Amino acid sequence: MTAIAVINIVFGAIGILNGLYLVIGYAVLIYQLTRLGVFELPMARAVFADLVLSTGIVGLAAGIGILRLRPWARMLSLAYGGLLLLSCVCSFVAVPIISTIGTYDIGSISGFGLVRLIIFSAIYIVIPVPYSIILWALFYRPAWRTTFAKV
Repeated sequence: MTAIAVINIVFGAIGILNGLYLVIGYAVLIYQLTRLGVFELPMARAVFADLVLSTGIVGLAAGIGILRLRPWARMLSLAYGGLLLLSCVCSFVAVPIISTIGTYDIGSISGFGLVRLIIFSAIYIVIPVPYSIILWALFYRPAWRTTFAKV
């Protein structure tokens, strides 16, 4: 249980940093757009930044709850697994679209850009998706259910 708690805390902290980076980037984008007189706000980017930030916050809270064996930690960890999957799917869909802006097809991306895209995709699939499945499998086991049962 301690290992899962520490991994939740580490992934949650990384998610918070990533979310803050995305929120700051969105704020800078809004500033630049309003400075140029463009009043159309890219809401999908704001929603994605908020999703990543909230996923990190939930992961951090779930990790702390698991360390303290709180009854709500089990459900929060299950929610974290779901949010992690959702943010990975959104990242996996959004980033290739953003990286191909200004190009006509995926074949016109440079070799370096394509390698970066493949590495990013591997990181967003290879690490979080199996971890989410592990969270769901562990927290549905009877022993873990009774450990986090309300007293």
